[in-house]
Amino acid sequence: MEVAERQSFGSFSEVAETYTRRPPYSRRLLHMLADQIKRLTEKQTFADIGAGTGAIAYALAEIGLSGYAIEPDRQMVAAGQQLSSSYPTVSWINAPGERTGLADHSLDWVFYSSSFHWTNASEALRESMRILRPRSFFTIGFFLTDLETDPFQIEIESRIRDMAPALRRARPPIIAQMETYEALLNQYPGLMNCTFLATTEKIPMSQEQYINYWAGSHDIPSQVSPEAWKSILQMIAETFRRRQPASLGFRSTAWHAQRE
Repeated sequence: MEVAERQSFGSFSEVAETYTRRPPYSRRLLHMLADQIKRLTEKQTFADIGAGTGAIAYALAEIGLSGYAIEPDRQMVAAGQQLSSSYPTVSWINAPGERTGLADHSLDWVFYSSSFHWTNASEALRESMRILRPRSFFTIGFFLTDLETDPFQIEIESRIRDMAPALRRARPPIIAQMETYEALLNQYPGLMNCTFLATTEKIPMSQEQYINYWAGSHDIPSQVSPEAWKSILQMIAETFRRRQPASLGFRSTAWHAQRE
């Protein structure tokens, strides 16, 4: 299978409608972070930057926090706003993380949910420091498939590579950047005490849910033809039917630092 020459690698617009059906970031990890925000900040106002369709923002609202879902892709904002009536404490802003438009020192928590790698890091950090109050918090979070211990997820990735050997996946450069985040936040002026948190959890999923998860992938369909992408999704469905995994492994991570 050949990889098509297309320039939209990294675009989320074409998968916005299916992105809402992706499995959630670890609620256990999110509660740990939110509990600290509640204990150590005054108003608990957050910004979920690179919010996608609002999964983290809406989860934080369910925990009792209020704030903003900030997303640069208009289609993702539109898809996320379809649920906004159920979450009146979350306001949507169509903007990049480097230029949020929020007021100086207006937030208690900035959370980049699987999105910091898309930014200009220096500009994104500068903007975060501008909008954060003193003693507030900055977090970089990621939610990825478990390709270390889950044999089914490993098999699917291997089969995709066999079908499209020239495919450029988004994951390798993300992993490379993740290895730099602890040092980055510990050394950045005005941030301190970076803590790394991680958990790998098994999530029960039906075949339909798992296919919907893959249908929300942005990197593969932006590089292959529609027919090739359909073949990949069919392979995933057939492998799921044959293996019948009871649950799938996903890894949630967070680099969490405090502003001075």
